[in-house]
Amino acid sequence: MVICKNNGRHHVVRTYFRGIHRYTLRCGTDTWGWKHIKHRWSRSFDNKISNAIADGRQVLNTFSIWTLPPCSRETFRVLVSTPAASNDVRTAYKVNSAAGTLC
Repeated sequence: MVICKNNGRHHVVRTYFRGIHRYTLRCGTDTWGWKHIKHRWSRSFDNKISNAIADGRQVLNTFSIWTLPPCSRETFRVLVSTPAASNDVRTAYKVNSAAGTLC
């Protein structure tokens, strides 16, 4: 995706929803937004962001996807709130740590 090449940091690349609430992924910079996560970008990664925001567990400015109980493990995390707006995707990543386990 070269959409941010000719657009500024506030340009909206994608929009995600959680009920009536809207979250945006802006071009951003090397520390937040699409430019920060572009090296991980794929259709699957985009779908994980969408699923985490729409259906994931929300704790403050974090949306997370978890495996099923009884020993749940966090598998993907999306952080929101950027210098541009509080409803922007700051970063998203696969969680590899055993620290994200509830058992």
